[in-house]
Amino acid sequence: MRVIDSHVHFPASKIIDDGGVAASADATSNANAAAGAKGVGYTSGRVRGSGARRGGGAGLSHGTTAPREGNAVAPPLKKHERWLENEKARWESAWQFPEAEEVSPAEGERRWQEECERYDFLKGVVFVTAGSNQFASEVVGRHPEHFFAYAHHDPLLPDAADRLEKGISEQGLRGYKMLGPRVDAPLSDHRFDPIWEVAQAHEVPVLIHFGIMGAAGGIASHINMNPLAIHDAAKRFPDVPFIVPHFGTGYLFETLNLCWACPNVYIDTSGSNQWMRWVPYEVTLESLFRKFRETIGASRIIFGTDSSWFPRGFTLDYLKGQNRAMSDVGYSEAEKDMVLYRNIAQLLKLE
Repeated sequence: MRVIDSHVHFPASKIIDDGGVAASADATSNANAAAGAKGVGYTSGRVRGSGARRGGGAGLSHGTTAPREGNAVAPPLKKHERWLENEKARWESAWQFPEAEEVSPAEGERRWQEECERYDFLKGVVFVTAGSNQFASEVVGRHPEHFFAYAHHDPLLPDAADRLEKGISEQGLRGYKMLGPRVDAPLSDHRFDPIWEVAQAHEVPVLIHFGIMGAAGGIASHINMNPLAIHDAAKRFPDVPFIVPHFGTGYLFETLNLCWACPNVYIDTSGSNQWMRWVPYEVTLESLFRKFRETIGASRIIFGTDSSWFPRGFTLDYLKGQNRAMSDVGYSEAEKDMVLYRNIAQLLKLE
């Protein structure tokens, strides 16, 4: 088995490049970079500490006082806060992942390199976010054999298209990552055409998150929530490989329709896909792998984990679950190789 994890967030102090000062693994390379500000990356979203961790499961119970903040005791959680904490704690208890740690850019870089060396099958990871295009460029430049990265700047920046051109032509970046519900303009609006034109000229993938943003309590309603928001742009730019992650994050019917209508749309499998719990019909990993293969074939399905933080690192549990699901619904070894390695390798022009 060989694997490229197509969906990893570097454990940075921010997700999207907002055009501000970039952090750096080498503090001397950027005097304004907060000396390598520590970060966690993308996690399940808990913000108020404690609750159920390993072996727990109940979270903060009714009437529980929140943990101390400094020398003072924080006020008790309100009812809606308790529900959110309990839901996030339930996710953590189900997977038994260790608590996230803040790491410096240098340590995050070192530990992700160790993850690639630890697993012989892991041929590379794609950092879809890293806090800034500049830092992403630096880190992949130091580890060209294992690390790849996407530009991930705000598409509403006035020079967004130019930043993407620079990222691809000068910085060694291999695609573009966007968070749909963080972009307050319709993604099929012609104002974004200059971005799609750059992506099409270089034939690089564009990965766009659709569906609910974050864990319980996240954003659920937005103009770019539904993957069909990219339909018109995908039609206008048929040579741009658009990737919809997490099997569409709850928009299963819409994503299948989009993929059927637009042969340049791919899906990725990343994350725990906990959205399967709240859709109003039975969905399993097995049914997802079966239905997407029936609709678009294995050549447009791309493996990812949505890994980020340490000490969890590469989320082996997700790989095992997805590999087993593919086997259970009859994927051949050649089809599994397409999903786990070859499809993203071809989009990244690695073969």
